[in-house]
Amino acid sequence: MTSEVINSWESLKSIADTLDSYRIRALLDAKQDILDAGVYNESQYYHILFTMFDQERVKYSLFEDIKNHPQKNYSAIQEFVEKNSIDLKKVLSILKLLMYENLIKIEELYDKRDNGDNIPENLIFKDFNISIIQKDISKIRSIYEPVKIIFDTKVCSGCSLCAGICPVKCLDIYNGFGKIDEDKCIRCGLCYLICPRSFLPVDILNMLQENTSEFKKYYKIGSYIEVYSARTKLKKIAEVCQDGGISSTLLYYLLEAGKIDLALGAKMSNTLWRPEPIIIKSKDDVLLTSGTKYVNNPTLKSLNELHQENKSLAIVGVPCMMQALLKAELYDIGFPALNNIKYRIGIFCMESFSYQSLLKICEVLETNIKHIKKMDINRGQFIVYTHKGDTLQVPIKQISHLAREDCEVCFDLTAESADISVGSIGSPSGWNTIILRTEKGKELYEELLKRDLIESKSITEIQPGLPMVEKIAGIKKTTCLKHINAKKDEEKRVPLY
Repeated sequence: MTSEVINSWESLKSIADTLDSYRIRALLDAKQDILDAGVYNESQYYHILFTMFDQERVKYSLFEDIKNHPQKNYSAIQEFVEKNSIDLKKVLSILKLLMYENLIKIEELYDKRDNGDNIPENLIFKDFNISIIQKDISKIRSIYEPVKIIFDTKVCSGCSLCAGICPVKCLDIYNGFGKIDEDKCIRCGLCYLICPRSFLPVDILNMLQENTSEFKKYYKIGSYIEVYSARTKLKKIAEVCQDGGISSTLLYYLLEAGKIDLALGAKMSNTLWRPEPIIIKSKDDVLLTSGTKYVNNPTLKSLNELHQENKSLAIVGVPCMMQALLKAELYDIGFPALNNIKYRIGIFCMESFSYQSLLKICEVLETNIKHIKKMDINRGQFIVYTHKGDTLQVPIKQISHLAREDCEVCFDLTAESADISVGSIGSPSGWNTIILRTEKGKELYEELLKRDLIESKSITEIQPGLPMVEKIAGIKKTTCLKHINAKKDEEKRVPLY
C-alpha cells in the first residue's frame, strides 16, 4: 500500500470509505479460502489486496474532490492529477469507474473539424460536464457482481480472463459458455472488474494504446502506426498455416530469441475441430497452434496456472481477449501473470461458434466434420476443404444465426487492443494483413524483417487492401450497435462501452 501521512479529514475519510469497500472486505474475509485454492501465494495475495486498496482509496478521494470542486469538468480532473501525482490515464479510468457505479454522470463534449465530410474521426475532445448522482457515497455501496450476470444475459465474450484470475478457482469457460461454482465464490468482484463485457472504457484504452493524454475516437480499425501484407518464409510454418503464418512466425521468433519464456494460444483437442488452450513452451509447440479455429477457445484461463511462475509471456487471441488484457492493464491491481505479458498478438474475428453450431454448419454443407481438412471465411463465404479435395461453401448470411449470441455485441473485428493484429481480410490468398498498433509491435515486426523470416509489402501495394478491412470492420461495428440497441429496447443487459 502507498505510504501516506494522514493529515486531513479528507484523507482519513477516504481510508474509512475504502475499508468499507465491498471488494476489500470480500478479500479480507476470504483470505484463507484464497490461499487454500493455490492460485496466489500469501505474498501475492497481500500485493493484490493492498494494490486494490490504493485504487479504491483513489476512487473515493476523486469522488469527494469532484463533489466539492466548483467546476466539475476536465480542469477539475487535471487539478486532481497534479495534486496527487497520479497518471492521467489512471485517474480517467477511475473516473469512468465512478460513472459505471452510478455515482456520477459524465457528459463528454466534442468539437468537430470543419472539413466538410463530418465523419466521426473528426471529433475533437473539448471538455467534461460531470454531475453528482449521490452526494453521500456511503448510501451507494456498489456490490461487485460475479460475472454470472454476464453469462446469464448472453453478453459473455468467452475470453475466460475471469477464470484466469479467479482467486478461488470457482469459474470456468467451456465451449464459449461460462459456469460459476456458487459454493466457492467469495463475491470479490475481481471477475466483474476485468471483464470486457461488464464495462469497457474504450476511449481510455485508446489513450493507453498510444501512450497519449489526448482523447481520440476511433471508428474503423482503431489506432495504428502502419499496415502491411505479409507471409512467412519459414517452410515448416508455411506447410501448416491458415494464410500467411505470421502469428506463428511471431511466436517462433520470440521463443527462439528468448524474448519470452512461454506463450498462450489454441490447439486442436482430441475432439476434431474443437480447440483447447495450450501453454506454448517451445518452437515445436508453435506448430500445434497453426490454423484458424472457429469454435470459441478459453485461452486466458490458462493464466491461473502461471501466477506463481515468473515467466514472460506472449498471448495470441481474438479481439475480446485483447480488450480484456488491455483493460486489466488499465485497472492493474497486481495479478502476477498479467504483469508478465510482454506481447499481445490479436487475431481478426467476426464471430465465433459453439461446437454444436459448427456441427450444424457441417450438416448445412452436407459433410461430416471428420472429412474436413481446413476451414476458412473469405468473401462472405464459410468455406471447408475436405480430405478428398472438395471445396464446400455457404454464405455467411445463411449461417450467421448459428454464431454465439454473445458475439453479436462485439464491435471489434481487428483486435484494436493488441500490439500487432493479424488477419486475412484485405490480403491475397496465402498472405496476412498485419496492423502494427504500438511501438512494441512495430519493433517486433521489424525484427522479423531483419532476420528475413517474412516477406512483407505495404498494404497500399495489394488489393483489395485496407479499404476492404475498413469496410468489414465498419459492418461489424454497425451490426454490433444494431444488436445493442435491440437489447436495450427489450430492456436487456448490454455491455457498457
